[in-house]
Parts: sequence; structure tokens; C-alpha cells
Amino acid sequence: MLLLIDIGNTSTKIGIYEHGVVKDILRLATVINTRGMIEYSYILESFVKHHRGKKPEGAAMCSVVPEVAPMLASAVRKSFGIETMNVTFRARTGLKFPAGMGADRIAQAVAARKLYKGDLIVVSFGTATVFSVIAGDGKYKGGAIMPGLDLCAGALAGGTSKLPRVALRNPVKPLSKETKNNILTGVILGHAGAVERIVAEIRKDTGGDLRVIATGGLVGLVKQHLKIIDIENPHLTFEGLRFIYEMNTS
Repeated sequence: MLLLIDIGNTSTKIGIYEHGVVKDILRLATVINTRGMIEYSYILESFVKHHRGKKPEGAAMCSVVPEVAPMLASAVRKSFGIETMNVTFRARTGLKFPAGMGADRIAQAVAARKLYKGDLIVVSFGTATVFSVIAGDGKYKGGAIMPGLDLCAGALAGGTSKLPRVALRNPVKPLSKETKNNILTGVILGHAGAVERIVAEIRKDTGGDLRVIATGGLVGLVKQHLKIIDIENPHLTFEGLRFIYEMNTS
């Protein structure tokens, strides 16, 4: 059994990989300087106990929040007596990444390369919407980053006097007289249009018909408005963590 930890800007996902599949995912709000190591240890032990109490044989983590990662690694050590492999661009992955590239993007790119064939674009819908391009010969080619759906909605509310903060959902219809629905149309449909344009430009730049792999916690809000998604894999980051762990500990 392998413990997998994905620390994102908005949420922290903890999953268990066992018998070839990702099982039992726990989601927590990512908070800084609020939870201590003891609290994380209690959360981890309760989570694993709920999963029949079997002790993890190893742990792998990717984090884009440096303040939280050491706390969770210490909690894993305290609870299970194992060290957590923290993914960076220096890890053995089979791909070469630039220094400072986000660990979640590294995990997603590795999983896409392992699971799917040909030239690929991974689009991850999270706090940011992130594009990563992996060529069929196994080379990481680059990508793009844009504000995510929640950031866009928050920016409208925070940067204006009267526009409200809306809960993200699909608009009732594209055109309406109701302000909240107007915002949802702009945020959701506008985001879908931007994603399709970026994918089109990447395809033009690379000269290939790259397949699109979609992942991330917010993909469900926008996928019905996108015609470019070939494969949706909600566990792509966890799969990448598992592959990287195996490559670095075998």
C-alpha cells in the first residue's frame, strides 16, 4: 500500500494506491500555519485506519506550497515510521524538466507519458489551469498557465464594487438578464473558449494533432463545453506520484 499526497494551493488530496488502483481519496483545504504536525498525524492515521488500518509501505508527495510539505512529511514519519519521497525536477522520471517546475505538473506529465501514446497535452483544471506538452518521443516540450475558474470569479468580485462572488456552477443559459448568471457565462464559457484557443495555438506551434488529457478538481465544471478533450483522468497526479516513487525506489 502506497500513500500519495498532492498539496495544491487550494486543496490537499491524500490517496491510497493498492492492488493497481487509486482508492479512498481524502480532501482537505490547504492551510498555512494553522494545522500542526500532530493534527496532520491524527488525520493520516484516521484515514488509513478507515482503509482497514494497513500500514503504508511508502509515501510520495508533490507540493506547490512549501510551507505545508515538511509538516505532512513529519506527520507521515511519526505515524508510520516511513520517509516521504518529495517530487522535484531532480527526481528520476524518464523526462527532463526545467528547474523550478511545479511538482504536480511533473507528476501529471510522467503519468501521461506512461499511460498514453503519442504527442499529448495535459490540461489540469485547478487553482490555475495549466497546460503541459509531452512529445511522443518522451520529451517535455513546455506549456502554458492561466488563472483558474475560481481565481477568475474571485478577481471579478474583488476588483469591482458591485459584482458578487458567485459559487461556481454551469450557467443556466448563455444569455440572461441576471447578474450572477452573466458572471457564470463569462467565467465558465470564457474559460472553455480560452482553453480551446490555447490548445489550438499549441497544436499550430508543434505542427501536430496532440491528444488532450484533462485532469484537476474543476474539470467537471467546464468539460461539457469543450470538444477537444480526448481522455479525462481525475487521478493523473496520483498515478504520476506512483510511477515516480517506483522509479526512484526500485
